[in-house]
Amino acid sequence: MRNRILIISLLIGLSIPVAARMHSAIELSVGGGWSTLGYKVQPTQADVTGTNKGSWGAQVHVGYALFFTQNVGLGVGANFAHYGANASLSGTARWEDVTDTEGEPYNHLTLIHSLKDKQDVYLVEIPLTLYLDFPLSDYLHFDIEVGAKYGIPVLKNASFQADIEHQGDYGIWGLNLHDVPGHGFYREREFHGDYSVSVKNQVSAFLKIGLSYEISRNIHLFGNLYGEYGFMNALTSGQTALGFQNDRAGMEEIHSFMPSYNGIVTTNCISAKSHPVQAGLEVGIRFVFPHKKSYPCLCIHD
Repeated sequence: MRNRILIISLLIGLSIPVAARMHSAIELSVGGGWSTLGYKVQPTQADVTGTNKGSWGAQVHVGYALFFTQNVGLGVGANFAHYGANASLSGTARWEDVTDTEGEPYNHLTLIHSLKDKQDVYLVEIPLTLYLDFPLSDYLHFDIEVGAKYGIPVLKNASFQADIEHQGDYGIWGLNLHDVPGHGFYREREFHGDYSVSVKNQVSAFLKIGLSYEISRNIHLFGNLYGEYGFMNALTSGQTALGFQNDRAGMEEIHSFMPSYNGIVTTNCISAKSHPVQAGLEVGIRFVFPHKKSYPCLCIHD
């Protein structure tokens, strides 16, 4: 009998502070910063160099969180996120021992004065979040969020623009032909196009660190620094070698010895691994709904 009373008293003592501190929250936020699809540019042509850079990244988030205590909660939500990447090529691509329109052998040179290739991917994501809240004062809180999310690509855009020049190296005659369009030697300053890119579903981990401020009991403003890393390869690198066959109408036959250019991610110029990364600043508003206090009924029977 005495043991039963002690156990019930202990449960009451634990339940009252937990029930008093439990609360729910609905939050809305927007974030932006830097992102990348995580691939590396690795041209197979000896005299061609490439670089890759990130692009702008952004996300819109809506979520629900349940705090079991004043400091710890779990949440789920939905994001609409953007990841982007930029790649560039420069140098000279070379095809040796090909024939011109008159059957003469020569070495074909394509001078890449500049080539910019851009990819944009938009995903719908489902994040699962662990919230850690540490009050610094009556109104100011230090927040940590850590979690994982699953992303499904819904929009994928890619395009390129280049300034390239075709030349003919006739070494046996000591000639270098250029500005002869009828033979396939010319400069194309506005070589551009759009292409499709295949992107896989993503599993990512994220971390957010920031501050929240209570402007009222039920409304909190917050700001976070965040970072995300994707564990799944985003892109499948292509096997097509670098080439510019279809850069001008009528050149398909003249330039038939080289592949066409349909975007850098369709070529073998990018690495096999591509892990998306994003980092930036997030700001938002959180609507807090404290749970009503409840006390268990103590009924003791002999």
